[in-house]
Amino acid sequence: MDKSLRMNRMEDNAAQETDVHIDAKLLYETVRHKIRDLRTAEVDRRLSQAELGEVLGVKRSTIANLESGAQRASLHNVYELCAHYNLELADVLPSVADMRQRSARLGYDNAEPGLASVIEKLRRRN
Repeated sequence: MDKSLRMNRMEDNAAQETDVHIDAKLLYETVRHKIRDLRTAEVDRRLSQAELGEVLGVKRSTIANLESGAQRASLHNVYELCAHYNLELADVLPSVADMRQRSARLGYDNAEPGLASVIEKLRRRN
């Protein structure tokens, strides 16, 4: 294959990847699972929701809401979590590339119910 043709295909693939928007619901779901996993993972470091709430400076109900998905983790809570467990943000937050890939697999199927039909109509026009 011609080198310029290969380069064009690589550029097209890169452009398609950056066109994918990260699905916020999926991102926060990933983070909430990580919070719960960190809190409950190791027996000797296991914390109750109330104990983790004290570490993060929030109520036990906030931790319960974060883990259930009823509430989204704030950036400062994620930093406090990392500080407590001596982790880097990359240990808690998924990479942008991973989230783009996972979001792309969802496509518009994860969109708001009425929005899916609108997106489908727009795709048919192109």
